[in-house]
Amino acid sequence: MFFDHPNPPVPHDAIRVLFAGDATSVPAIREMLAVLPICARGQVFVEVGSSDEVVELASPGRVTVSWLARDRRSGAPGSGLSCAPGEALGRAVRAWLGEMYVDPEALATAEHLIWLGGPESFAYDLRHDLRAAAAVEHGASAV
Repeated sequence: MFFDHPNPPVPHDAIRVLFAGDATSVPAIREMLAVLPICARGQVFVEVGSSDEVVELASPGRVTVSWLARDRRSGAPGSGLSCAPGEALGRAVRAWLGEMYVDPEALATAEHLIWLGGPESFAYDLRHDLRAAAAVEHGASAV
């Protein structure tokens, strides 16, 4: 199940999660983590401009929180550019999903609750691809 709106309803039985967003998403991520059952497992990625923006996020023991500070990352390999907003998050989420799911069909039929926060323009390509994967599952557009 994929959500990309600011305040998604987190089902009381959500036990496999992937939450991803930018610094503006931290309050929503904190709220979603607070309602997860203790047996929940998964990953949280938060992209921030610098490591100074990292704050503590309490999560169930099997939910890992990873902070992606752009000031410590490069842009596209070989470009010499700095990491653009959404770029670190896109790479991290795609790598994680690549480890968890071999193909888009597997992702579409998965039990994970996936939430992507931040402005509509943030991680645009990733948002588009996740919507497409959710559409495969529902035969329509994402929630």
